[in-house]
Amino acid sequence: MNLAADPFTEFNGFWGACSTYGAFSYLKYGEMRLFSQLAQDCELRVGKVLWVAGHSGPETAEDSRTHFGIFETGVTQLFPDGAVIDVHPWEYNEVPVVLGAALRQKAPIVALHLTRPNVDIPDRAALGMDSHFAAARGAYFIRRYRAGRPRMGTIFVQGTSTTANLVKILPQLDERGLNVKIVAAISPQLFALQDQRYRDEIASAADRVDAMVISNRARRVMRDWIDHPVVAEYSLTSDWDDRWRTGGTVDEVIAEAHLSPQHLLAGIERFAKERPQRLGRVRDAVDAALSD
Repeated sequence: MNLAADPFTEFNGFWGACSTYGAFSYLKYGEMRLFSQLAQDCELRVGKVLWVAGHSGPETAEDSRTHFGIFETGVTQLFPDGAVIDVHPWEYNEVPVVLGAALRQKAPIVALHLTRPNVDIPDRAALGMDSHFAAARGAYFIRRYRAGRPRMGTIFVQGTSTTANLVKILPQLDERGLNVKIVAAISPQLFALQDQRYRDEIASAADRVDAMVISNRARRVMRDWIDHPVVAEYSLTSDWDDRWRTGGTVDEVIAEAHLSPQHLLAGIERFAKERPQRLGRVRDAVDAALSD
């Protein structure tokens, strides 16, 4: 209900909030879809709704194999552009930061994706990682390219266990000479609001083709960060074998999803070392299109 003196131009009232396991987000989609259209078409101003997809990802498999979602959380994307802001903080310091940034925007729905496991909070300054405040911009550097070495591609990472496991192997990337740039993929909508200079610095058009994605969700749900089929081919996601994940402890399910530190290191090494072949395939496709 809008209690404003002039409800046609401003909103004064309560905002809504709801929360489910991420796996059951689809149960809220009908109401959210109706609210989204109401916000679009109604002459009266409306407030906002915070839609929490809690305990998302394979990390919740210790509850039950039915209680975690790698595909289901994609329903929060099934809206017109500008109607929802999806945010994926990977550690708790980022949660208020991204919420503040998202709620300042015009979108009537903010979908907050959270996972449950405890993770070690890294010393960001010591690792050369951007501050957690940078999460408000939708994407930020976890690792920059090492100067003076051949560049081997960009990695977009999303999710709690995936990001935490990637942070664990950062020293090994240097030891093996894997000069990759790593970007925390927090919110495609917030990232799109940044100025062109920042977007190009974090992930230029060239970077997005020379890339892979790491996510605790399904590959198709990461479409905002995957710009080419070759990028998808080298990406590491929970549905790597096109199967639902089974239950178990967090460590067991992450291993089954091929997102353990060992799996991440092997996948990144393949991605980096096969860069000439990867980009060659992209170039061949462009050349073939130009020759037609």
